[in-house]
Amino acid sequence: MKSLALVALALVAACAPRREPPKEERRQVIDGLTLSQSSSGKPAWTLRSRLAILREDEKLAELSAPAMDFYRLGKVVSRVTARGGTVNTETHDVRLSSSVVLDSLDDRSHLTTEELLYSSARGRFVTSADVQIRRPEGVVRGRGLEATPDLSEIRIYEQRSVLNGKGR
Repeated sequence: MKSLALVALALVAACAPRREPPKEERRQVIDGLTLSQSSSGKPAWTLRSRLAILREDEKLAELSAPAMDFYRLGKVVSRVTARGGTVNTETHDVRLSSSVVLDSLDDRSHLTTEELLYSSARGRFVTSADVQIRRPEGVVRGRGLEATPDLSEIRIYEQRSVLNGKGR
């Protein structure tokens, strides 16, 4: 009887679906990440993050307090900061999230939103979130945007208001 129970137990174990051990996630923690992209030997942008968690299998790095500087003729023309974000390690597209602020140093434009994606291939920012742009001549609000990093070209979708004045 005992041997019959052992045979039955062995058959159940043999027929049970095998569970693969969980894949070990490959990740690295990087303190003080800096990425740069250049065009024709001149800096195009630099991304800095206090802390980054590189998820190799996902080709993604999670960023803590990221900041990006954009250059023209070797000079910083705009800066964007956020509380968090991610960078695709293959395409170099950067998604910034939570309290995103983009400042154009040339024309003193100030963009705020909760999410902003920088497409490295297109050299443009896009979002479908609410946006507000303050300029010396006024404030523009809307939902959705496509813009160059220096805010010299901006297309705001679902524009809701334009206030003339001192941009308060």
